[in-house]
Amino acid sequence: MVTGTVVANLTGLPISGATVTLGSLTTTTNGNGAFTFPTVAPGSYTLTVSGGLLYQTSTQSLSVAPGQTVTVTVRLHTILGL
Repeated sequence: MVTGTVVANLTGLPISGATVTLGSLTTTTNGNGAFTFPTVAPGSYTLTVSGGLLYQTSTQSLSVAPGQTVTVTVRLHTILGL
């Protein structure tokens, strides 16, 4: 399982409606900026988060071991770099 929260880098406030992609899986964040991929096979993945027109896209690598839950916090910078 991969779970996490997407927040604004400057304020730390959650970003709802952000698009989160993990390999071939895609979801959107809820009103609290949270997302979950409940069924993820073990392996290495690229996690990409897009917060829409106001935020830069974030990309990071992560690995999932058998039976592991990976929790991440993604801080998106505004298009102005803040």
